[in-house]
Amino acid sequence: MAVDTPRFVLGPAPVENEDQVATDRFVLDPPPKNEELDQQFYDDTFLGELGEGIVSGASKVVEGVAGLASIVPDVVLGTNYGDKVTETAENFRDSLGIDPTGVVGVGAEVVSQFVYLPVKAASLAGKGYMAARALRKGKAASTSLTKGERFALASKQLGAAGLAEVAVATDGTTTIGDWVEMGPTQTEDLIGLHGQEKALARLGNRAKIAGESLGVGTVVGGALGALGRSAPAQGIAKNASAKLEQAGKNIDDLLFRRATAAPGSPEELGKFKSFVADALAFSRYRGFLPEQVATKRLLVDPTVQNEIKKAELTLKKVEKEIDASLKKMKPNSKLDRVGIMTKIEDFLTEADEIKQAGVLKEIPVEIRPNVQNMRSHITELSQKILDGDFLRSNNFVTKSGQNLDDVIKENLNSYLRRRFRVFEDSKYVPTEKSIVAARGFFKANKPATEKELTRLAQGDAFGTALPEDFLTTNGLTRVGAGDDLKIEVGGKITDEVAKKVQESFLAKYSIKSREKLSGGRIAKDRLNTGLFVSKEQIPKELRRLLGEISDPREAYLGTISDLAQFAAVDDYFGTVAKLATENQGSALGKMFVNPAKLTEQQKAGLKGSGYVELGSESAPSIVTAAGREVTEVEAIAKNQGWGSLTGYMVPRSVYKDLTNSVLAEDSFGALITRGVVGTFLKGKGISQYSKTVLSPITQVRNFTTAVSFALANGNIPMIGRGGSLKDSAQLVFANITNKGSDAVFADLLEAQRRGVLGTGTELREIQDTLNKGLEITGRAPRNFSEAVLGESLSKAISKVTTPLENVYQGSDDFWKYFSYNAEQAKLRNALAKSTDDQKLAYLTKNGSDLTPEQSLKLDNTTNPEEFGSLLDELIKDRAAQIVRDTVPNYNKAASDLIKFGRKLPVGSFITFPAEMYRTSFNIVKQALDDMASDIPAIQARGRQRLIGFTSVAVVAPLAAADVASAVSDVPKDVMEAYKRSFGAPWEKGATLLALGQDKETGKLSYSNFSTSNPYDTLFRFANRAATEGQKSISEGQDPDDVMVRLMTSTLGEFFAPFLDEAMLTESLLDITVRGGRTGTGAQVFNPEDSYGAKGSKMFLHVMDTLLPSLVPMNVSGGEIEPSRFARGLVGSMFPDLINPKDKLGRERELTTELFRQFSGVTPLEFDPNKSLVYAARRFQRSQSDARRIFNSKVDDRNATPESLKNAYIAANEAKLRIDRQYYQMFQDLKTLGMTSRDIKKILKTENIGGVRSILRGEFDPFNITDTNKRKMKEAGIRELFPREEIRDLRNSFKRLPLDERREASPEPLVVDNTSSPERFVLGPAPTVVSAPATPIVAASSTESTNNFGEGLLNRARTFAPGLLGDPKNQAIVDRAQDNQ
Repeated sequence: MAVDTPRFVLGPAPVENEDQVATDRFVLDPPPKNEELDQQFYDDTFLGELGEGIVSGASKVVEGVAGLASIVPDVVLGTNYGDKVTETAENFRDSLGIDPTGVVGVGAEVVSQFVYLPVKAASLAGKGYMAARALRKGKAASTSLTKGERFALASKQLGAAGLAEVAVATDGTTTIGDWVEMGPTQTEDLIGLHGQEKALARLGNRAKIAGESLGVGTVVGGALGALGRSAPAQGIAKNASAKLEQAGKNIDDLLFRRATAAPGSPEELGKFKSFVADALAFSRYRGFLPEQVATKRLLVDPTVQNEIKKAELTLKKVEKEIDASLKKMKPNSKLDRVGIMTKIEDFLTEADEIKQAGVLKEIPVEIRPNVQNMRSHITELSQKILDGDFLRSNNFVTKSGQNLDDVIKENLNSYLRRRFRVFEDSKYVPTEKSIVAARGFFKANKPATEKELTRLAQGDAFGTALPEDFLTTNGLTRVGAGDDLKIEVGGKITDEVAKKVQESFLAKYSIKSREKLSGGRIAKDRLNTGLFVSKEQIPKELRRLLGEISDPREAYLGTISDLAQFAAVDDYFGTVAKLATENQGSALGKMFVNPAKLTEQQKAGLKGSGYVELGSESAPSIVTAAGREVTEVEAIAKNQGWGSLTGYMVPRSVYKDLTNSVLAEDSFGALITRGVVGTFLKGKGISQYSKTVLSPITQVRNFTTAVSFALANGNIPMIGRGGSLKDSAQLVFANITNKGSDAVFADLLEAQRRGVLGTGTELREIQDTLNKGLEITGRAPRNFSEAVLGESLSKAISKVTTPLENVYQGSDDFWKYFSYNAEQAKLRNALAKSTDDQKLAYLTKNGSDLTPEQSLKLDNTTNPEEFGSLLDELIKDRAAQIVRDTVPNYNKAASDLIKFGRKLPVGSFITFPAEMYRTSFNIVKQALDDMASDIPAIQARGRQRLIGFTSVAVVAPLAAADVASAVSDVPKDVMEAYKRSFGAPWEKGATLLALGQDKETGKLSYSNFSTSNPYDTLFRFANRAATEGQKSISEGQDPDDVMVRLMTSTLGEFFAPFLDEAMLTESLLDITVRGGRTGTGAQVFNPEDSYGAKGSKMFLHVMDTLLPSLVPMNVSGGEIEPSRFARGLVGSMFPDLINPKDKLGRERELTTELFRQFSGVTPLEFDPNKSLVYAARRFQRSQSDARRIFNSKVDDRNATPESLKNAYIAANEAKLRIDRQYYQMFQDLKTLGMTSRDIKKILKTENIGGVRSILRGEFDPFNITDTNKRKMKEAGIRELFPREEIRDLRNSFKRLPLDERREASPEPLVVDNTSSPERFVLGPAPTVVSAPATPIVAASSTESTNNFGEGLLNRARTFAPGLLGDPKNQAIVDRAQDNQ
């Protein structure tokens, strides 16, 4: 492409002349159909391709071995035997017509070449090792291998497989390094090489194959290498990418129809589709908004923060220069720090250029350049506003007859934000000095006094503010009436009048006098025109009366923030307006309809279809005070807050996505909601903040786990092209400390402007929970300390919290900046050999991502430098877009669904897991999109990303578990046994790594890998399903129960991050609903404690949730105790001061606790002896609960034989389920190393009985006790007790095994579905249930149908108590009561 005629054509479109190309720059051809792939899967050549693959693979084995032998003479003699071997083999395959294609053909070839011989070699190596071991040790050889022997065996097998793969490899065998085009195993190209040089290259390539085989595995390396570059792989990627793209378009089309279709029109969606569309919009961050609009909005906040960061950097330099200047000043100098700051403020606020120059001369010379930079920054942003889209196109006229743009231009250059305590502190009281000064001002200023008196009189409906005797005594005269009323001062202003005016002026601005806002919707982003329209020039004496916060630094930062916000929103609205106007026929153009193109009838028609006019009464940008007329400033803001979009017609659903709903501030509902729910949300935010930002371990883990996001995208630190860890460290350090080189800050600002930095999910969620709360009011605190402590105490606390927040955010920024640079480097490398057309097509997604400014710049580019500069910007934009899409980003996660969930008492950090699902999908989609590209290097980049994601999300957890098991010598079934019977609820679906097991005590050490792997979220439900399925089968549950358990546990695990109790909610439920016990059964308080002790323990339990992890203490059982770190640090050195052992006897060691603090990895310990006792007592309680099902009937005077029998059955059903769990626990303890004798001894010591039959695997049903008989007698139902039937039932129950793999005893229980409620008989019958999991209660067909849903729910409650109900057999109790 000629650079002087900027254009690019996508696909082989014919071009007649240059004019045509300039006009139609994007000519798109449909993607070619992959006929080869379709034929592979759909015609009848399956067997043919399979045969070709096998023969081809076998021939390549021969070729590989011969080629390996040819390397020796080629290296020594410089011959080319290797080429002859390759040529002969290829001719052989060609002569037979062998050319395997497709997944079947290529797959068969891979298996034949790379699987059979390597696997056979590994098998022979293993047998050889075992034979040699047997000869070496003779009869003493044990069947079990030691840890060292297992490692040696694995090494020999892997080495043999690797050597076998080297032998069968042929020229062109690709490694994973070749597949992703990076890394140490990327092979050397043989083209152009000859003789010795080529032979050495062949030898080196085979060595790389061997290295990769040893590191990765034979089959994986060969398969990926062979399949990665095949045509079917790209075809599959293209098809998958196209289908995902089409799915996205279908969703957009559905939402477009939902938003724009007129009621009753053919385009209107039905109820179900409307529900689906609303749900989709509710769950994605942009709702109904088009992608381009949402992306532009997403960059508003980063643009503002970018300008604020610039201002902070300038201020840092000024403060440093002030310190240096003060050191140089003479002792008698009149200019101190306060004086310099005052001069700086005067310079920034002075509008007159001559006076401004005079003030500048009074500032020390070394400070002047950066003070001028402060003024220049304000001027630069002001000029952006003056040149912006709003002022260029606005023609709004104020009540005074001035054009709005003239008013803004007049006030803009003198604008400086000021803060006053009277606006922020409801208890503000001015100093006596400021009161005296203000009264003096009014006494000397007659017009100001008359103005304030007139305002006071005009608003005095009852004449009490200025009574006649006050007016007469002080020489005041009332002139006119109504709106023309004036108060005139006849003579001197008295002290009494000055006092009255001063008090009236102060009261006018107090918080208590502030009018309450009405309810409605306010724009999420709007032009704050009120900043410049009406700025009252308040004299200095009155500013001091109002409590002016005289800090030029804060005033400067606030001013920059206001101006930057105005400019960014103006650019956002202007860009949307241009896109809508230029693309009227597109979805965007139909969602933002330019009013200039519409007639009044067309506007009315759109309104009838559900459209609203931005800036009208039906779609304002602000809410105003209720019950009074709107002021001119409010009218301008209300009408013109939409900037260039004012008057545009948008669907109401789009208007809702552009706004937030707020409640009226004076409504009772808002007061109650803010008071109760708002306070709870503040507590929820504090608990989250305390356990993350204020936790050293979480701070470390936040950094170490974030590397996974880079790895999952194929961006490996220190390997390949791309990001630099050093650069990332320098940038984050500069961002936190405001210290660094200009080049570093330039990179920082550029990355921040593109929305890469400052978007961490957890911190931003906490900040929004605290600062925005329910988002039902237009006003909010500005930071954590202000949200918690208020304005007065926030400054002191923020000196501690702000640096910790910066570090927490810095960990996220470190890896995002690394990824941003890595993506840029890989894009530049991948596109280096592409044409300009290909570069532009890829970087702009075939032109769809070009902004109006970029499109215009592309049209007007006339030289290579300009084109190169534009290309560089597009690369950075694309890299930033990839990072925003594939790394968790709070701004892209803030959907209405997430915002709603954040306000609920469930889910501690719901944004993060939601982002893991979104970004994981985007990683795969980005990989497939790139693999479908026609640019080879881009294809390779896609393969890199896919390999990275698969490795981190799937391979890493499995490999970590295998390695941990091998290194620790703890078999994996030991960890599974622990997880099945003793693992905490959050460990059931986790990946647990064994660290070791003490052979004497049986104590198991492990760590939870899932806490270090953010992608664990994706597969927890699968792990949980496997654990629960295995447990259900071992407990002998019937298929229905197994299925219910799998469904509920899997869904529970999937939704757990969103529906689990929040930390504060959990602690409150512990002390209320759960009656003083935690969800895991730990006691908070004893029911027999005094009220005072209960209250104290309840308070401490809740406070533990809010207590920062920095504090070296915990609350356990309602009592304060040292934290584990305090025990490890202090207790190890001063055991008399702090006991290094906790209540459970676990000793905290210093080295372990230091490792935990600095690595973020927490070693955990499981003591089977103590856990056996706790579990056995829990099972005893459960057995007692089960028995109460029957006991509750024995004193029931209304009992019948049927109800007694059914209660007995239900009680034993419950006991059977409990005993099977009990038995499984014993079996798992044996897997963990305990014997039956050990178990009996421990339980005997703890006086826990009733386990002998359980240990034998036999069910022992309940007996009818003497107490039962006495109570039945007292209730008068003894004669109704069905003794014979109960005896027969008990005998049948006794035959049921606890291990379902064992068969039940003969004479099984028979269920007769045709009988009356007494439907159990013994002996032969048509329907026999042999050892059912829930064996006794059967219903008639009618009863089964009616109670199916209830039964399903009861089962679900039983197996997922944390999600659906009470864990203590409540479902069974309910069923027994229902049977009455």
